[in-house]
Amino acid sequence: MAEKTAKTADRARKMDGAEVTPCPTCGKPTRIVKRMKNREMGIAGGMYLSCSVCDWAQKR
Repeated sequence: MAEKTAKTADRARKMDGAEVTPCPTCGKPTRIVKRMKNREMGIAGGMYLSCSVCDWAQKR
């Protein structure tokens, strides 16, 4: 069987410059993520601005 390559493997992913905001705690760029409801942590589900460096999140 021949090896398959993902269709997006050679494409560069680009972030939308209009939506990028710096994280208030560490200054790194944030991203928009969708989170599921988590009763143990007390987090409501929905769209969040999130920083992957310092685990900061804010409901959008």
